[in-house]
Amino acid sequence: MPSSAEQPLLKICYEDFANPPYIYSEDNIAKGILADIITAAIKDVNVSVALYSKPWMRCQQDVISGEAHALFAMIQTDERKHLFAFPPEKELSQWYLWLAQYPVFKAKGKPFVAAEYQPNMGIGAPFGYVVLDMLNDKKWLSPYQYEPQAGLKMVAMNKLDGYVVERQIGIHLLEVINHTADVDVSEYLMLQSNWYLPFNKHFYKSHTALVENIWRNIAVQRKKVEDSLNEG
Repeated sequence: MPSSAEQPLLKICYEDFANPPYIYSEDNIAKGILADIITAAIKDVNVSVALYSKPWMRCQQDVISGEAHALFAMIQTDERKHLFAFPPEKELSQWYLWLAQYPVFKAKGKPFVAAEYQPNMGIGAPFGYVVLDMLNDKKWLSPYQYEPQAGLKMVAMNKLDGYVVERQIGIHLLEVINHTADVDVSEYLMLQSNWYLPFNKHFYKSHTALVENIWRNIAVQRKKVEDSLNEG
């Protein structure tokens, strides 16, 4: 991004765990579908952007404290609406980064039927994610928690009943850890929800037009990426 002393600098945090194809770091530079959408969306609003990574919960604290202006990718919940500025209610269905699906990944050959599921070793999910709370509410959550790669390995070794992570991230990680023959995706969706780029509430209040222009541009850029993927 071009920068100058006169241009405001937006600091945007993302999770430091690599989540291809959406977001990952290469030579300390943010790469992936979401990074492309955000940088393209900000390009036209005459500000510079610095994308940096931290553990997910620390990203949230940075935005709440004002150390960062925004973070991604976040699902909106009632609790989070009090902590972060999301797009206005009437625009939520348009001004989002991506539509994410969170199925249960399970061992091949072992069917997963939600209505009949009785936890044995339980199901894992990444710490700080909405799906982890959902599993806990259902009393499906494993007492041991793992990052996605380790969790999928536990499923492959039959040491977890399942693991919930975003579909494309999970499929990619199975290839990375060489367990595509041992783990597959169940038909059961734990969650399907939009990902957003929420901002610090005070920053949004004082720069409403700027932030809403960014969100509006995100919708345009996302559709371009969706169209290119569909053509491919």
